[in-house]
Amino acid sequence: MAQPSNTPVPMADVLVAGGGITGLTAALGIARQRHRVLVLEEADAFTEREAGIRLSRDTLRALDRLGVGGAVRDRAVRIEEMRLVEGATGASLASVRGPAEGRYARRRAASYAVGRGDLLDVLLTACRGHPCIDLRTAAPVASYALHGHRVTAVLGTGVRYAGDALIGAGGPCSAVHRQVAGGGHRIARSVFYHAPVPVARLPAGASAGSFTVWARPTWQVVQSPAGRGGHVDLSAHCDLPAAPEAADGAPVDAERVVEHCADAGPPVRELLRLGEDWRMWVPCEGAPAVRWADHRVALAGDTDHPLLPSAAAGVRDRTLQDVLHLGELMDCDASDFPQAFAAYAEHRRRAAARVRDRMLRAVCGGGRYDRITGL
Repeated sequence: MAQPSNTPVPMADVLVAGGGITGLTAALGIARQRHRVLVLEEADAFTEREAGIRLSRDTLRALDRLGVGGAVRDRAVRIEEMRLVEGATGASLASVRGPAEGRYARRRAASYAVGRGDLLDVLLTACRGHPCIDLRTAAPVASYALHGHRVTAVLGTGVRYAGDALIGAGGPCSAVHRQVAGGGHRIARSVFYHAPVPVARLPAGASAGSFTVWARPTWQVVQSPAGRGGHVDLSAHCDLPAAPEAADGAPVDAERVVEHCADAGPPVRELLRLGEDWRMWVPCEGAPAVRWADHRVALAGDTDHPLLPSAAAGVRDRTLQDVLHLGELMDCDASDFPQAFAAYAEHRRRAAARVRDRMLRAVCGGGRYDRITGL
C-alpha cells in the first residue's frame, strides 16, 4: 500500500475483515487517525442487499466527522411516523410522529432511512478516494494468529496479511468472531423476506414516510422508507418449526410469504402481495459475544443484535456509532491498541447489557413502542 509523497506517514497498519457497511465505516474511522487500513472482503465485489436502514441524528452527526454525512443525507429520507400495529386485527398499538413539517423539520427528525446499497456506495467512494485505505475482494479471512506486537490474518486461500491490529467486521458467524467470542454457529429456525414496493402501488392512506410494524408472536412485517429510490421497503421475519435450507437472496413467490404469515389480517396480506421481486435470507446465528477483544483484535458490527428486524434496525444504527467510537479510541500508537481495545470491549459490554435490558422490559413489561423499535 504505497503512499503518495504528500501523505503523512501512517502510524500503524490495521486489517479489517469484512467490507460491508460496518467494515467500510471502520476503515474510514481508523484511517482518520492516520493509520493505514487494508479491508479484506470475502466476496468478489462490495455489495449490500437492497434493503433500507434507519439512521438516527447521532449517527448522521458521527458520519459528518468522516466527511460522508452530507452525501448520506442527500440519499436519505425523513421518517415521518413510527407505528406498531397488531398484525391480525389491524389495531393500532402505538404511534410516534416526527416533528411537524417546516424549514427545520428534516434536520430535527428522530431518524432517517437510506438504502443499504446507497449507504455502501457513499462509504465505498470515500474509501477508494482515501490515500490510506486499500480494498481487496475475494479475500475471506479464515483465522488469525497473534505473535508479539503483530497479528496475522490468514485467508482461506492460505495468503497471509500482517498488521498491528485486526478488526472483525464480518458478523456473528464470521471466522474472526468465532475465534474471539468462542462458540459455533447454526442455521436459525427463521427466515427473512424482503421486497421493494413502488410508492405508486401503496394502498390508499398508506404513507411512504411511515415506519410501520405489524406484529404477531411468530412473525413480523415491517414497511419502511428506503431512501430516494421511489419505493418503500417491505420485509418479513417468520419463525419456522424447523431450520430451513440455507438461502442468500434466493427468489421466492409472494404467496409463500403470505403463507408464513398465516394469521395476518387482509391489509397485511394485500401489502405482501404488492411486493416485487421477493427474496429470502436464512440467518446464521452465532454465539452472542461475551468478548469483544483479544489483545490486538476487536469485533465490530452486529455481534449481539436481537432477531426482531425492527429492533435490529435500531441496534445496527447504534452499532455504527460503536464502530466510530472504536476509531476514535484508536487515536494512539500501535503499542496502545490493546488498551484501546480493552476500553472498547467494556463499552460494548455495557451497550449490550442496555440492549438486553430494553428488550426484556419490552417483552415482559408490555412496555413502550420505543423499547420495541430501538428508538
